[in-house]
Amino acid sequence: MSYITPPGWYPDGDGMERRWDGTAWTDDRRPVTRFAPAEESTRARPVEPVAPAAAVVPPPAALPPAGYGQVAGRPGDGGYGGPAVPPPRRARLGVWIVLAVVSVILAAAAGALAALRPWEADAPAAGEDGGDRPAPVHGDIDGDGHGDAVYYFSPDYDRTTKITATSDGTVFTTSELAVEESREPNDVYLDWDGDGVNEVLTWAFVDDARQLTLSSSDREFPGDQTFRLPLSSLDDGGLLIQVAAGDFDGDDAVDLAVIGPHDKAVDVQVLAGDGGGGFAEPVLWASLSNATIDSTEILAGDFDHDGRTDLWTRLPAEKVEDEDYSGYYSGERGHALLASNGTGFDIGAVVPDDLYADAYLVGDVAGDGTARLVAVQASTYDEELEVTVYDLAEGRPREVAGFTGTSTIGRRSLEGAVLSDVDGDGRADVVFVVKARQEAKFTGVQVMRSTGTAFERATVWADTPPCEDDGCRITFPDPTRSDR
Repeated sequence: MSYITPPGWYPDGDGMERRWDGTAWTDDRRPVTRFAPAEESTRARPVEPVAPAAAVVPPPAALPPAGYGQVAGRPGDGGYGGPAVPPPRRARLGVWIVLAVVSVILAAAAGALAALRPWEADAPAAGEDGGDRPAPVHGDIDGDGHGDAVYYFSPDYDRTTKITATSDGTVFTTSELAVEESREPNDVYLDWDGDGVNEVLTWAFVDDARQLTLSSSDREFPGDQTFRLPLSSLDDGGLLIQVAAGDFDGDDAVDLAVIGPHDKAVDVQVLAGDGGGGFAEPVLWASLSNATIDSTEILAGDFDHDGRTDLWTRLPAEKVEDEDYSGYYSGERGHALLASNGTGFDIGAVVPDDLYADAYLVGDVAGDGTARLVAVQASTYDEELEVTVYDLAEGRPREVAGFTGTSTIGRRSLEGAVLSDVDGDGRADVVFVVKARQEAKFTGVQVMRSTGTAFERATVWADTPPCEDDGCRITFPDPTRSDR
């Protein structure tokens, strides 16, 4: 038994109905009467088929009501397997006109979006609300995705060689470059253009002119830039400065922080970066009133997780006497957090230092994007090198439970250490060199890899140059901080 479409009124678009006489559409139209019960004449009636080949069409009244997963169709539109009955010409023409207008509007909107590309202008950068801006690999100098290391080897006090240890993910390959007598260049490695690759920035400071010059061999660098720093010193030995890199104002461009003496204080100046290698004139962000430049050390990182780089500062914890400004401070030291507020540093309380380490480093050793303090301590008594990780979010070091590592080094002292993601897994590793005072050789460049929760025991990744006697030395400049 089948259904046929009986005569009656059916939806015709625009809120109107048109009458179907059982074989063709008529010119009779009327407004749709909503929610009225269907007339008996429009209900589906079972009939016997006239011939086996007769086609049938289920009437709208027999279809499931609209709003329950189906869209009700007009009789004869072929949408449910019935024969296609041509709708009124005027109704079809109106539909095509509407579709054409909508297509033109959509095409115009798509063209405007393609030209303006608002998603590029408003997309957040990496580290900001889930953006996809690439982050450079910690310590990566050549841009191959593996962290490298640079150190300076001095066989005596008259010669110095710059050695670059390039990682392939498993070992270092070293290259040497002689540098001017006892003058090690000051290099800072930073991603100034946001392309995910570190560039090298070299700085030079002329103390009698209070002049800082920035230069780079990178072809994208806009050219040498010279700045005058408003500094002064009570020490006849001249001025010293330190330079650290970070996004201190939170604008997603790398800036430079410079500390130097100003009579009986240490001033912190910030040179804002423009995101293309250019830097603005220095602006005073903080002044440390009880400090000397040789007793102050800065390490940069976003320790309070607000998107702006802060400074963890080691400085005097006791009152500085007048003679300390022209000599060497030998009193107790402490630490304080200089938290960036975007236009200056909020200076935290100075806490007496209960940390005892040969080197303090800062980096993401867990692979979670958090900057942490890493203390490296060599013990000749225990004949071990110990690495301990601290969180600085609360303004003072809080040891991260279990995040440590030890390696056997014999009765040797730490010559230098640096953080570098040598295997490119997103976690910074500890690279170090040790040597006993009476020994005429080093034990090689060693690496303690981070697992994200601890450090593995050290393995040798490269040989170190031979020494002529026990007076040779190695120093590691931190790739994010340098001092003169």
